[in-house]
Amino acid sequence: MIDAHYDVLVAGGGSAGVAAAVGAAQAGAKVLVVERAGFLGGAATLAQVLAWCGFYPQIAGRMPDPVVGGVGRRALDHLQALGLDVEPYFSASGNWPIRLNPEATKLALDRTLTESGAQLAFHCDLVDARHGGGRIEAVTLRDPRGRRQVTADAFVDATGDAELAFVAGASACAAHGAATQPASLPIRISGVAVDASLDKVARARCVAGMERRLGRAELRADGGILTTLPGTTDLWWLAVDVETNGLDATDLARAERDGRELAWQAVRTLSALPGFENASVAATGPKIGLRETRHARTVDRLRDEVLLDGLRPEGTVALGGWPMEILHGPGKAEYRRIGGEGVYGIPVEALMSADFSNLYLAGRCIGADPAAFASARVMGTAFATGQAAGVCAASPNADVSGIRKELLRQNAILDA
Repeated sequence: MIDAHYDVLVAGGGSAGVAAAVGAAQAGAKVLVVERAGFLGGAATLAQVLAWCGFYPQIAGRMPDPVVGGVGRRALDHLQALGLDVEPYFSASGNWPIRLNPEATKLALDRTLTESGAQLAFHCDLVDARHGGGRIEAVTLRDPRGRRQVTADAFVDATGDAELAFVAGASACAAHGAATQPASLPIRISGVAVDASLDKVARARCVAGMERRLGRAELRADGGILTTLPGTTDLWWLAVDVETNGLDATDLARAERDGRELAWQAVRTLSALPGFENASVAATGPKIGLRETRHARTVDRLRDEVLLDGLRPEGTVALGGWPMEILHGPGKAEYRRIGGEGVYGIPVEALMSADFSNLYLAGRCIGADPAAFASARVMGTAFATGQAAGVCAASPNADVSGIRKELLRQNAILDA
């Protein structure tokens, strides 16, 4: 029995999913967003990854112009209306991320989605998909009432793990092997004096005497990234990385437990620093921050050379500017700069499933070479690919010039 029909169904309520839903709704579609949590935000709110990276390219010496607008800009406007500072800061890595307050982010994304008219289903799992003739026809959803079937003309997979694509039987992208980038377990710390120094060298010296490896988890030797959070006295510490395939429940359990244990020990060690005497773990999770799991095959991929040369391929529907942030293992990060002016284009073919003509992929689900993926996966860029995927899903008969025209009407940035 079919419960309802929509023009576009979006799986996942992170930055990519919100942008896809709003983009499709603004293009005139009837939209449903399916999210298994009780709030929007994805990694930002679920995994305490409290920085939107990718809104700005990596340019030293001055604040660069943004490369992401549209729905992403609307979300920032709603954060600002809640009294939050949304200006980027120049980080030690040479990038320009935007600090986040998790509760404000939930509310800002609620408002961003609600004003678009898109419908939302929280606490709702994707169970199965029915397909035929190279198209997805329906999905089976499960909420506390039980199971129900929903049909749609088009679908957007913004789950991060390509759940919709693979439950429908999509093929894997051959460009990626079994190895994936490690995940992170960010920590919110409370009880630190407001005048305490956040000096990275002192922090690295402090943790040097502790055992930095515990099972699947490892503490970064350089002391990681420690910064303030807007609207709160807590600090945000990105220092614990964990190894996991991100998909198997028992594997995830080992990684999560080891990460939490090491996080607790690490914060206790920081209490030796001046001003950190009363430091304690305020929050982790409720899940680890996955960078990469699996990849579905797309019509074409975002190629490494596009980023290395700072190119804008024909058919560009989104821009990126974050460097290729490649983690070769826990705590082993490599940043490769974007060539040219520090900005690259993402072609529409990287958002189109190679297996299903009415399935589009966004955020961490897009097709990309491994190094290119290490840039395009970040949440700021996910807003851009999500909005483009939503417009594509709502405009099945439009060519790429029509998609670009609609994106520009929605204030997306395509020519920074």
